[in-house]
Amino acid sequence: MTVVSLLSLKGAPGVTTLSCLLAAEWPEPGALVVVEADPSGGDLAARFGLTSTVGWSSLAAAVRRSGEATRLDPHLQRLPGGLPVLVGGRGGPFDAAHGPESEVVLSAFGPTGDTGLAVVDLGRLPVGVDAAPGWLERSDLSILVVRDDPSAALHVRARAAELLDRTGGALGVVLVGGVAFRCRELAEFAGLPPLGDVPFDPPSAAVASGGSASGRRLARSRLLAAMRRVARSAATRVEGIDGADADAGAGVAPGTGVAPEAAVPVAPGADLLHPPIASRRGRRGQVAPDPLDVVEEMAG
Repeated sequence: MTVVSLLSLKGAPGVTTLSCLLAAEWPEPGALVVVEADPSGGDLAARFGLTSTVGWSSLAAAVRRSGEATRLDPHLQRLPGGLPVLVGGRGGPFDAAHGPESEVVLSAFGPTGDTGLAVVDLGRLPVGVDAAPGWLERSDLSILVVRDDPSAALHVRARAAELLDRTGGALGVVLVGGVAFRCRELAEFAGLPPLGDVPFDPPSAAVASGGSASGRRLARSRLLAAMRRVARSAATRVEGIDGADADAGAGVAPGTGVAPEAAVPVAPGADLLHPPIASRRGRRGQVAPDPLDVVEEMAG
């Protein structure tokens, strides 16, 4: 099964939102699930009025009772439109005897596990903590979500070697904002492969987060168009890493995990997106120095 993890290192750049959008826009067909594996998660339940008792809490209890024979389906909920999610609220760590939590979740994915897609929201990865047990090592691709803030860029470069080591090089970066600098600039600065820029689009992000505005705003938004490009880029990179066809399975509608004749449009979502983006412009008639040049001097 294909596993794509999303994480951040600093702030709240919208990892949960982008995880859901990535799953909804994944270009290959197949069964899928969004796993909210952020230790401080629970955003999906809060935003969409889901229960926190069905998800990690119920899965952890089932694993303690029956071990590896547990199935994932009874512990999933669906966002409006049908996107299946394993919500946070964490029922405590799994017993070490059952292996890393990543393997427990994936083995419970069911008979389609070999051909499915799991998009994993890891949230913010702290320094010096044994976080994301097994997920980065198991992922076919890990996506680092970064806002276009110079201090965030410095954090990325400082931890790039650590993340490349943990992911076996299966790592890419997505930049939120793209005003102060672009994803390719950050990628060159930090030594990581770029996967694309995502715009700062609060109204569309609010719709993706369960807001009451029309879904047509999201469908026509630059945010969704950007995530469609990121999803294609990620799928291509997974195919290149695996050296195999990236097809996640036949006979299933993209982004739904259900048969084509039963498919309904997926309404992705999660938390609100991104802090304010700094402008590249300085005072009238002046241009602010390139933020990455400033960071380079700070680091030098």
